Amino acid sequence: MTTTQADFAPARGKGALAALRRRLAGLPLHHRFAMAGSVVTLVGMAVIGSIVSGSIKAGVVRNSAISSAVYMESFIAPMSQELASAESLSPQTIERMTALLTQPPLSDRVISVKIWRPGGLLAFSSDADLIGQRFPPSEELIEAWNGQLNASFDELEEAESQRELQSGVPLLEVYNPIHSIVTGQIIAVAEFYLDASELEHDLRTAHARAWAVVALVTGMTFLALFGIVRAGSRTIADQTRRLTLQLEELARISTQNEALRTRVQGASQRVSATNERYMRRVSAELHDGPAQALALASLRLDALMRRAGVTSDDPEARQLRDCLDEALRDVRDLCSGLTLPELDGRSVAETLDLAVRAHERRSGAQVERLFERKGPLAAPTPHPFLICIYRFVQEGLMNAFRHAPGARVEVTAESAAGQMVIRVRDDGPGFDPALRGISGLGLSGLHERVESIGGSFAVESGPQGGTQLTMTLPAEAQA
Repeated sequence: MTTTQADFAPARGKGALAALRRRLAGLPLHHRFAMAGSVVTLVGMAVIGSIVSGSIKAGVVRNSAISSAVYMESFIAPMSQELASAESLSPQTIERMTALLTQPPLSDRVISVKIWRPGGLLAFSSDADLIGQRFPPSEELIEAWNGQLNASFDELEEAESQRELQSGVPLLEVYNPIHSIVTGQIIAVAEFYLDASELEHDLRTAHARAWAVVALVTGMTFLALFGIVRAGSRTIADQTRRLTLQLEELARISTQNEALRTRVQGASQRVSATNERYMRRVSAELHDGPAQALALASLRLDALMRRAGVTSDDPEARQLRDCLDEALRDVRDLCSGLTLPELDGRSVAETLDLAVRAHERRSGAQVERLFERKGPLAAPTPHPFLICIYRFVQEGLMNAFRHAPGARVEVTAESAAGQMVIRVRDDGPGFDPALRGISGLGLSGLHERVESIGGSFAVESGPQGGTQLTMTLPAEAQA
C-alpha cells in the first residue's frame, strides 16, 4: 500500500488545529475575549450597520418617491384622464405633455416619463419612438397596477430604458398608479425618472453618520465589556496564583505527611518485630524457667510422697498434683501462644496454614480454609505483615473457640484491587458491637496492630448472626 503526502494532510490539519487550541487556551482570559469579541463585534457591527443603512435608504427613497409622486401626479394625472375611455393619448395631449416636461421646473428634476397601459403598452414616453410599443411588464409595473407605489434606484436593465441610461446621473425610478377622477379605478401607471444626485449625496451622508454611530456604540460597548472581562481575568489570575501556591503548599505538606506516615509505619513494623523477639525470649524464659521448675516440683512431690508413705489417692496429695499439672499446662500454653513459627520468606497462604494448624492442634477444633495457594497469596510477603496476619488469625480463631464453641469456623483470604483482605468468620451466637464495642485486650490490640502497618480492621456481628473479623492490608503487603 502506497502512502502519499495527501494522506497526511488531514492529520496535519488536525494537529495544527489542536496546536492552535492549546495556544489559545494558554492565553489570558481577556486576550481570548479580545480575539473572539473583535470578530463578534465586527460581524455584529456589519449586520447592524447594514440593517440601519437599509432602513434609512428605504425610508428616504420612499419619502422622496411619495413627495415626487404627489408632485408629478398634479401635472400628469389631469392630462391622462382621457385614458379612462381611450386606449391611447391624443396627439394634442402628447404634444402638451412633452412641452410641459421640457420646461422648468419639471425639466430640472425629471429626466423622462413613461405612461403605461395594461399589457405593457406605452401610451406616452419622453422618447417619442417608444410610444405605441409593447414591452414585457416588470415586477414593479405589475405591483403598480395593483395599486402600490414603488420607488428604487434603477439598474436600467430594461430595453425601454436606454435613453435614461445615457443620462449619466443617478436616477430614482418611481412607478405611480394614475386613478380616474370619476371612478377611482387605475387607468394607467406613470413611470418617471428623477435626477437623484442630491438624494444619493444625502443617502451617503446618512449612511456615513449611521455607520459612525454604530461603530462608536459598538466600540464603546466592546471596550466596556473588555474592561469588565479584563478586571475579572485579573481577579481570576490572582486567585489562580493563590490557589496554585496553596496547592503547592498542600502538596509539600502532603509529601511530608506521607514521609512521616511511611516512617511511622516503618517504626511500627520494627516495633512489632521487636515485640515478637521479646515475646519469643519471654516464651523461652518461661519454658526454661517456671515450666522446668514446675515439672521438677511434680517429680519431687512423687518422691516425697513415697518416702512419707502417702498413697497416690490421698485427697490432699491429689489436689496438690492437680494444681501443679494445671500450672504447668498454663505455662506451656502461654509459651505456645507467645512463640511464633519461623515466618521469614513465607507467603500469606503458608502463614494462614501455620496459624490454622496451630489452632487445630491446641484446640482440637476443625477450621475451613477458603483461600487459594497461588497468585499473590503464594508470593513471599514482608515479615511484619506476616506477623500481623498470623496474630490476626490466631486471635480470631481463639475468640471463636471461646465464645462460639462447636460453631462452624472458616478463614478466607483474597487479593482484590491491589489489597489483601483476610477474614475469620463463625456462625456462632454473635454479639451487638454497638453495646460491647471493640473491647478486650485481644481485639483492641489487633486493631492497633493492623492500623500500625497501614491496614484497616473491622468487626461485623449481630445477635444470632455470627461474627466476622476482617483485616485489609495495603498493596505493600504483596511486595
